[in-house]
Amino acid sequence: MRISERIANQDSWSWQYYKWPNFFSNDEIKQLNEFIENNYVELENKTEGAPYKQVSSVKHIPFGSVQHLIARLISEVIKVTERDFGYNVHYPHVDFFLNHNTYDSKSNDSYDWHTDSSGRASFDIKMTVLMNLSEESYDGGEFELSMGQKPETIVEYSSPGSVVMFKSHILHRVKPVTSGIRKSLTLFITGPKFQ
Repeated sequence: MRISERIANQDSWSWQYYKWPNFFSNDEIKQLNEFIENNYVELENKTEGAPYKQVSSVKHIPFGSVQHLIARLISEVIKVTERDFGYNVHYPHVDFFLNHNTYDSKSNDSYDWHTDSSGRASFDIKMTVLMNLSEESYDGGEFELSMGQKPETIVEYSSPGSVVMFKSHILHRVKPVTSGIRKSLTLFITGPKFQ
């Protein structure tokens, strides 16, 4: 269903996000994880991260390093952001970091309610893109969005290889992983400051 068709449904706010179920194959997922594991530039210090986060591992990798593996998705993301959401956005810069998050059930990892913002005077984060890169089955770790009412679980995103993109100002969280390991890659789509 297109975003424009979702807007017409007054009983739902699902037009605030867009999803690509099973976008990446199992082979592409393994290739991405292996590439990131061998090429990330830094491991985020847990004490320096966001206070609402409980993630066992966050690896930063520049977009320029990984763009050849996600080029097909980036083309889709930019097209949908401009066409269906009406946002003026920048193509990701080669030095812009993506976050590779690993949620381990051994430590009940989760990511509490938060929004994404740039904290910069020159640009805003307009859209958040999450790629499920899990290679094994896991329990828990549901991804939820909230607009002030009952949270909505994005069920399709629980499937490895699936992608969800949403307006970055929307509250979102990852519930605790209770069994197995959940992996994801996060890309922020930026653009000129909102007026």
